[in-house]
Amino acid sequence: MVSYHSRSLNNIIMLTKFFNKLTAGPEPMHSYSAGISDAGQKRNHNEDSYLINEQLGLFMVADGMGGHDAGEVASKLTIKTISNHLKKLDMTYQKMTLEDDKSTAEIISSVLQDAVEDANNQTHCHNIAKGLANGAGMGTTITGFLINTQDNSAKKKISMFNVGDSRTYSFRKGHLKQLSTDHSHYQLWLDTGKDGPAPRQHIIYKAIGPWKRIVAEQHTFSIHNNELFLLCSDGLCDMLSDEEIENILNTNSNKTLKDMSQALVDSANEAGGLDNITVVLVKP
Repeated sequence: MVSYHSRSLNNIIMLTKFFNKLTAGPEPMHSYSAGISDAGQKRNHNEDSYLINEQLGLFMVADGMGGHDAGEVASKLTIKTISNHLKKLDMTYQKMTLEDDKSTAEIISSVLQDAVEDANNQTHCHNIAKGLANGAGMGTTITGFLINTQDNSAKKKISMFNVGDSRTYSFRKGHLKQLSTDHSHYQLWLDTGKDGPAPRQHIIYKAIGPWKRIVAEQHTFSIHNNELFLLCSDGLCDMLSDEEIENILNTNSNKTLKDMSQALVDSANEAGGLDNITVVLVKP
C-alpha cells in the first residue's frame, strides 16, 4: 500500500517539474500551433486577442466587448494577467498537495480559476473606477487550455477553461466537436428544452470584467493521436456553421496549421465578416 506521505511526495516532485517548466526560458522546438486575428469586413478595429505559448503549453483566445479602447483593453489585460499568473506560480500549490493530497489536475484547476479571478478583478476595477454599475463596462470572453504534461496516465491531457461564448473545438478523424460551453441565454434556452420564446443570440451571462465575481467552466480532456484543437472567437462560428468549419479543416488537412487558420478566416470574411475573427490551431 502506498502511504499518504509517499503519494504527497510524488505529487510534489511531479509539480516541481511542472512549475519549473512554466518558469523556464524558451527552448527550440518544432512549432505545433498557429494563430491569426483579423478585424473582419465591418469593424475598423480589432477587440480580439490571443496567446500562443508552446513552452508553457498555454493557448487562449479572448473576444473583447465595449468598443475601441475598452474591449481590446479588456481582452489584452485578461490574456496578459492569466499568462503572468501561470508564470509566477510558487510553492503554494505544492503545499496544497502536501496538505490535501490533491491530484495534479485538481491543482491546475485551482490555479486556472485563481488566474481567471485575478483577470476579472483587474478588469472589474477598471469599470468601478469609471463609476460604472455592476454588470456594465468593458469585458471579454476567454477560452483556452493548458497542456498537462505531468499527468501519470498513458494519455496526456488538456485542462480547458472558458467564460462567455468564445469556443474550443476538437477536430479528430475528420469530425469537429465543440468542447466548451457557450455562456449565452440562447444556449441556456436550448439546453433547458426551448421553453418560451427564443432569446436573442449572443447575449452572454458570463464575461470577464462586468461582474464582481466569475467562475470559469473547466473540463479535462485526453489528447488523442493526430487530434487538432481549434480555439476561436464568435467572429468565426457566427459566420460559419460547425459543418462548414469541419469541411474547411478536412479540405485543408494536408496544409500547414497557418494555412488552415488562414482558410478559416478567409471563409468567415467571404461569408460576411461581421465581427473580428480570431483562430488558433493547436496539434500537440
